[in-house]
Amino acid sequence: MRRLKMLLSLMLLLTTIITGQAQDDSGYTSTVNWFYSACEDRMVIDLHGRMQLGYDLYFQAFDQFGGLGDPITALRRISVNGDYAVSQVIHWLNGETRALGTPISVVIRIGRENDPDNTLFQQPSDDYLGDCEEPGETLVEGIALSADAELVSSAGVFTPDGSLLNPVYRLPSEHMVHIGARSRIVNTPGRTANPGLIFAECNDVDGAAPGVLYDTDELKVFWSWYAKTPEQVQAHINNAQYDVRVDTQPIPNVQVGEIKQLAGDANWWVFYTVSLGDMWRPGGYIIGFAVTWLNAITDGYEDFGPGTQNVRLQSGCHFAIQKNPYGLEIMPTRPEYPLESFPFTGIAD
Repeated sequence: MRRLKMLLSLMLLLTTIITGQAQDDSGYTSTVNWFYSACEDRMVIDLHGRMQLGYDLYFQAFDQFGGLGDPITALRRISVNGDYAVSQVIHWLNGETRALGTPISVVIRIGRENDPDNTLFQQPSDDYLGDCEEPGETLVEGIALSADAELVSSAGVFTPDGSLLNPVYRLPSEHMVHIGARSRIVNTPGRTANPGLIFAECNDVDGAAPGVLYDTDELKVFWSWYAKTPEQVQAHINNAQYDVRVDTQPIPNVQVGEIKQLAGDANWWVFYTVSLGDMWRPGGYIIGFAVTWLNAITDGYEDFGPGTQNVRLQSGCHFAIQKNPYGLEIMPTRPEYPLESFPFTGIAD
């Protein structure tokens, strides 16, 4: 059976769903239309509309109406910008075969590029398993985000939302079926799963480079500190003096997150984040990173600050901006000097 939903959307600051657009608080709008069909071993989904900068499509299928029950696909992200028309063929998790006539619910989201929970729009679409139809011509692979995916590799660096930077996932049971010509490749070689997310110390960590960045990406810079106890982290916050710059220009208005533990790690963490906006001029840039301390501290493993062996730590990250491949004409407005910061709408707590 085939399910059709036309241009459902959510306008911020209103409590009702409005047909036609999803709008953020800056007034820009995004739209999504979707068709899907589901059968014994897979689902086929076609999506088209228009996507504003900094947002992407997300979807996940469940075995009960209303987006309830158990997930039967991973949460998937499809990177789109401007006018788009894309399709995917997704096999059920673990290679399962499902009975015809049983329920399926596909939850469609428009969310920030690095934060599927930061949504402008979310809607479950309910149906029953029946016949699978052919996908559209523009087949894309998307990125599997949920825990059902097997993590093949990462930079080994935690991001502020507790995930790992630059993950590479594999879903052995979700095979991409290629039917006909592929007219557009969304996942560019060298493009990471965290586009625009920049670890300020990436030069010193294998696999942490931000990869291919476009002038449509919102640049989000972060770094972190961890210790054995929350009190030790707080002592670091109280005494740390960071000097973080882009091409010698200080990064302004850095946000300091809450002290927290992350899944699978016994340490306590704090993350520092700042958004530098999008529409950066193509070219190369250098982040300089250094930290000193007013007084000596410890993280429970080493001592840092005056009179210790770690008086100063320094690192950095090189990155480059390319013109986007989506055909969008961008009038570069950044960097402006002195640097400006922007409301952080991505991964900060």
